[in-house]
Amino acid sequence: MKWLNKSLVAASALAIALAAPAQAETLRLSGTNPAYSDEAAAQRSIAVERFGGQDGARLSFLIEGRLRDAYVTPEPYFTVLTPALAGEADAVLQGFADPRLIESEYAEQRQTCIARAENGTCIETAMVEAHCLRVSAEFRPSMRLVARDGRILWTGEPTRSQDFAWCPEFDAAPAIDPVIDSWLDATSAEVRHALAPSNWARNVRIMEGRSGLPRAARSAFRDAIRLTERDPYAACMAFSRLLEENPGHPSLTFNVGLCAEVEGDYERAAAQYRAALPHGRSDDEARAGLFRLSQRHRAERQLASRLP
Repeated sequence: MKWLNKSLVAASALAIALAAPAQAETLRLSGTNPAYSDEAAAQRSIAVERFGGQDGARLSFLIEGRLRDAYVTPEPYFTVLTPALAGEADAVLQGFADPRLIESEYAEQRQTCIARAENGTCIETAMVEAHCLRVSAEFRPSMRLVARDGRILWTGEPTRSQDFAWCPEFDAAPAIDPVIDSWLDATSAEVRHALAPSNWARNVRIMEGRSGLPRAARSAFRDAIRLTERDPYAACMAFSRLLEENPGHPSLTFNVGLCAEVEGDYERAAAQYRAALPHGRSDDEARAGLFRLSQRHRAERQLASRLP
């Protein structure tokens, strides 16, 4: 498939980087993150069973929708089948979701009005013992993706919890249902990213530290930094020239690696990031760059595993 051609990927990445609205001191990157599970990502069709538990059906419907909308290329990543066609799917997602609410009582001191004037203004207060409630809510759905041959390809038990406390005589009851709804939605998003790769685009900051450069180079570096806002390509060319004249400078080493990543030259980007690692001023940024590249390569392998 043409969308896996490396030269096309590199050209597209550069076009996106140069065409997207730039922000000062950043370069625009785009790429693909891998699915959390390599085996799940290799499947072509998935059926989502109706989960058990109080909120199981709602969660399974949300996940089904997320998987139907999973796109990495112009084609849907998965063919999502109904439970009735589960026998024809490469894999079946099963699960159980039942939020647990544990209620307990406690007491605390609250200030209350014990005397009011004729106009309703409080003229005397006192501390009283209020009877209060605490609800500990926990959501830990259990899910698994099972292949047609019975192998378990992926399991997930994401856990969320929150405590709610209020005194009914003094406070309105907290809204617990919207919190659980948000947990269901977040869980469905997690499952989508666990099972399928996802595209991303974001701005990554260049490094600006000029310490250790000669005065003339500092001025040229400052000018290159300003160029990132209106002409990223020219900025990258300037960084490259400055690095040739000042080999080993951590900021320039990283910035040239970032430019290479933007342009789709991932081997050069990795080499520059590795060169920036020993420097305390650039090691965090370089480590993040190497991680992005490793994620990109893993996503490429996942996409290649689905080729005929």
